[in-house]
Amino acid sequence: MVAPESNGLFEVATSKTVKERGFNCMRLISFLTRDKVKDWSDWHGAHTEAAQGQCRYFSECPNFASTVKNHPIQLKLF
Repeated sequence: MVAPESNGLFEVATSKTVKERGFNCMRLISFLTRDKVKDWSDWHGAHTEAAQGQCRYFSECPNFASTVKNHPIQLKLF
């Protein structure tokens, strides 16, 4: 028996072949909340930047500092 893909309200089983990947940083959320950022596109943009290693709060974030120190990566190629 095949599982239903949707019941009309929400997706029960997925037929997607590519697994979605998400990114979340609680420290980033605390910075955005502190700065009273309310616009969704600003939140989304900040998370997208951070997921790519270009967080706008890198200079004040202890998580970013320890990550770069322990796992150095090249943030920008050019």
